[in-house]
Amino acid sequence: MYAVLKHIHMLTLAISFLLFFIRGVLMMRNAAAASHRAFLIVPHINNLLLIGSGISLAVFLHLSPGTQPWILVKLIALAVYIGLGIATFKHPKMAYRKAFWLLALIVFAFIVSVAVTKNPLGFFQ
Repeated sequence: MYAVLKHIHMLTLAISFLLFFIRGVLMMRNAAAASHRAFLIVPHINNLLLIGSGISLAVFLHLSPGTQPWILVKLIALAVYIGLGIATFKHPKMAYRKAFWLLALIVFAFIVSVAVTKNPLGFFQ
């Protein structure tokens, strides 16, 4: 069961990254495809599966943010990532949208580094 949950989590993570990255590139090119219905629906479904598999993994492994600081850091960074993602596609000025997109990608990489190292400092260690 663990292997299945982990693979679902990693697959949905990769899909989430690709969708955000591609939509960001399309946004910067002012392509109409950035507002395509698929980019507005599919990420929500995928991210629901991503978060659900993450919660399932934590429950399965008896991990909690209170006892595992790296999980708490991931959750806080996830909230920051979501905020930056919203700002990326909602802010009226393109220069800010680009900056938010880049910052969101950095936070995404940080979240992955925390998960891989199981260290709250992630790539800052």
